[in-house]
Amino acid sequence: MKKTKPKKLLTVLLTLYLALSIVPITAYAGVTDVIGDNTTKPYSHFYHTKVETTAQVTIKDADGNVAETTEVTKSGDFVEGNFNSDAVQAEIKRIDDEIIAQFSSRGNITTENRNSTFILDHFESSNIITPDGDILVGDQDALENAASGSVNKNIVVHQYQVYQTTYDLIVQENNQPASTITSAVVKNVKFNYQPGDAPQATAEVYNADADKYEIAYECWQEFENNEPVAAWYSDNGSHGSLPTITEFESGKRYVYSLMLKPKDGYSFSNETAVTVNGESVKSSLSGEYLYVPAVKTITPTKQNTVITSAAVENVKLDYKDGETPRTTATAATADRDKYDILYECWGKLEKTDEYTTKSVAYWYSDEDYCPSGYADLTSFDKDGKYEYSVRLEAKDGYIFSDSISADDITLNGKSLPEGSFAMTLDDNRTCVVTYGMNMRPGQAVEKIDFIARTNFNAGDKPSFMTSAVDPFIDLDHERWDANDGSGYGITSSDYWNERYNGKLITEFEAGKSYTYGVYFKISDLGMEEGYRFDKNTKLYINGEEITLTPDQISIDDSGETIWFMNVLTMTPTTVKVIDVVEINDATVSFKDGDKPVFTGTVPNDAPYAFRCEWWSLDENTGIVSTEPEWGSDIYTNKITAFEAGKTYHYGVYVVAVGYVESENTTYVFGPNTKLKINGEFVNYKRYEGDTSDGSDGTMWVLTDLTMTPAADGHTHKYGTEWKYDETNHWHECECGNKADITAHNFKWIVDRKATTTEKGSKHEECTVCGYKKTAVDIPKIDSHNHNYGTEWKYDSTNHWHECEDGEKADITAHNFKWIIDTEATTTEKGSKHEECTVCGYKKAAVDIPKIDSHNHDYGTEWKYDSTNHWHECEDGEKADITAHNFKWIIDKEATTAEKGSKHEECTICGYKKTTVDIPAIGFGSSSDDKANKPTNTVSSESSSADQLNNTANTASPKTGNSGNIILWIALLFVSGGVFITATAVDRKKTKNK
Repeated sequence: MKKTKPKKLLTVLLTLYLALSIVPITAYAGVTDVIGDNTTKPYSHFYHTKVETTAQVTIKDADGNVAETTEVTKSGDFVEGNFNSDAVQAEIKRIDDEIIAQFSSRGNITTENRNSTFILDHFESSNIITPDGDILVGDQDALENAASGSVNKNIVVHQYQVYQTTYDLIVQENNQPASTITSAVVKNVKFNYQPGDAPQATAEVYNADADKYEIAYECWQEFENNEPVAAWYSDNGSHGSLPTITEFESGKRYVYSLMLKPKDGYSFSNETAVTVNGESVKSSLSGEYLYVPAVKTITPTKQNTVITSAAVENVKLDYKDGETPRTTATAATADRDKYDILYECWGKLEKTDEYTTKSVAYWYSDEDYCPSGYADLTSFDKDGKYEYSVRLEAKDGYIFSDSISADDITLNGKSLPEGSFAMTLDDNRTCVVTYGMNMRPGQAVEKIDFIARTNFNAGDKPSFMTSAVDPFIDLDHERWDANDGSGYGITSSDYWNERYNGKLITEFEAGKSYTYGVYFKISDLGMEEGYRFDKNTKLYINGEEITLTPDQISIDDSGETIWFMNVLTMTPTTVKVIDVVEINDATVSFKDGDKPVFTGTVPNDAPYAFRCEWWSLDENTGIVSTEPEWGSDIYTNKITAFEAGKTYHYGVYVVAVGYVESENTTYVFGPNTKLKINGEFVNYKRYEGDTSDGSDGTMWVLTDLTMTPAADGHTHKYGTEWKYDETNHWHECECGNKADITAHNFKWIVDRKATTTEKGSKHEECTVCGYKKTAVDIPKIDSHNHNYGTEWKYDSTNHWHECEDGEKADITAHNFKWIIDTEATTTEKGSKHEECTVCGYKKAAVDIPKIDSHNHDYGTEWKYDSTNHWHECEDGEKADITAHNFKWIIDKEATTAEKGSKHEECTICGYKKTTVDIPAIGFGSSSDDKANKPTNTVSSESSSADQLNNTANTASPKTGNSGNIILWIALLFVSGGVFITATAVDRKKTKNK
């Protein structure tokens, strides 16, 4: 930009003025005209007018004789517009009113001989675009070019002028003298404004003087450099062209004044004594009015609001090879009154050793912050790694919390990844956020491998695995569609389900086929690493590659999403629940000394197989029918012969045939499947720890059948019916012997519900044997309709609303805030109290210490001890006292041969804790101090998926011993699976040895 030359400037301005004067006079007009010899170009012409008025005042006494003459001159500020504009005309009237007001109390007023003219004051600025495209502001050469006609595009002229008026003002004094007011008292003026408060009209006249004078208006003016820049008037009248104060701002200076108006028959003395809020103030007559200026000066101050969390949006993290960095980040909409984006930064990283990288090139959205000595980052390349950071700047009235961390900040609506960090600078005015994951442009996704449920039984409700794919790919949704043209379907996403217009699959139907699709998108981390889908991306489901044609794959233009359609077809399997399991010819009675024998069988063509039966005495003692083939290690002590007086429990293991292909049917046991042994139904229970609901292919159960051989040859046979008294229940032999004696397990049963007119009744009943306690009453329902008043009741702790019957509602602890009763000064203490913002309950007032006249100057250097850090004034006063924010610093890496060392260091002030050892890295171990690299592991859901897809899965037996039973479970699964496969074909009857 050229610098303005002072020579010839006045000549050029006058030339421009003459050239522009041919324009019709229109306030703030933009026009096109000829400038110079032959160049017609657009320019804009704006007028600014200041009014200056002079009145020659003649005061005549009651007889018409001239008693006094004087001259009064007043002027205002420049206002926008020419002399005939509304704004300028309003300014003329305002100044006239102020002059006339000075003499209105003296008598009747007339004006005569008004004359007016205007003169040019100055041209303040001009903008010109030259033929070369340069923008010139207030430039001498530019003005010369404009005057000669060589301006190329545009000129903007601001013309400042003074509108001068003069007139004669005649004051004819009244015949009757007025009563003189010698003192005035004003009270209740509000001075204790806080930042954000709006000005209020609160001044009142002392009651005894209310018939003499009144408040004409109150005024607050904002001052900068001893000049008013904004104002507020209580009467909303026109008092000049200053902007209106709508609320007080922190740190700005405001001055209070007011105007008093005498009532009919009264006038103010030149020496009227005025007090405002009990303090004497100066005043002066302004016509008949009494002007009370500069009563009070205030500077509202506000504690900075602490920002404890932040959100950055619209950050572009998906740059492609060759793209140029650009500014995209914005503060979240809800936070834009708190902070701005100061700059964004991308740094290109290169490795210095196995564990360390450094930045070698930078791009900053604001070049002023770009560090020197580094290369400029002009574009991304596919082989590079890049780190993103953003710096936030708090707005006036806000600062960032000392303890704000990466956990408190979101980027594009998501939490920051591990490795991100945040730190505050500039006395917490700014906050730098570094994104912990590196971005790498342009990498193709070779394959997607995930776990999904792809088989369902008829009647099943749709369910989705929604398993993790890998850190770079997110599963957006899975989808099933009815393959019959009906338009029915279901997805794992509520958003996509809206596309079906209510035609949602609620359960799969037998005999219908369904097609499966799945939709993926690149994760935030994948975007940073530059991954994208393409037509060569392969799909694996449950470990198997899915063969697809090109028309089954759809990819968006950016490669960020991929949609696999009609991946597979599924026809639901019909599931039949086995109602009754029959075991016949089982030997369930033995005498003292008998050896165990197993003889149980199941009927021919039953949809289940009898795997084994057993007897157990306790968790360590028992015998299984399949020993020694499998299960030989389940019991430490083997039953070789039954003993008199001991009670033995009978159990069975039965397996459903599972899926029968010829019937497209899967047979399972249900939670209500009954068990019949030797023609009689018996109760049973699954082993402790079996979480199945019973709807599966196995029944590994302990029955209620027990057997106690007697020494006299009698064998106790305990029935399945529960006997009970008021305390316990048990099974009983016909000889009267008891077994399974257990205390009742009660629950409440409602026999009759209570109403508002009648009592109800309820009783306790054992959930096992059905024993019932005596019924008790349920009181009537209270029909009183509580009417809780709106007035808050309170004590020193809580407040509540209360019904007339004393019932309380909305009981809540007080929410206190401090109220200043008396401001502290440098000479006197103040007072304050805590008051509940909800109910108004007040605590006792406490003192506010006198204001320390010493102006603390807190240094920028952090002081610290082992716990906190702070800034300190030279008089020892501390500020910003905050606990340390530690992070680990590696002083020396551990190796397999030597220990390392590390210490904790405060990220704010640099205080360091004592160094501690890092153990040497043992063979096959890893150090917690090194960054964990992401690994692609199979999620825990994979085992669930395997079970869901294997409808003949078997449950595991348990006898209470968690040791050897694990081995037996494994053997049962292996042998059971083979057995089921065999029985699914021929369904032969099996008898255990």
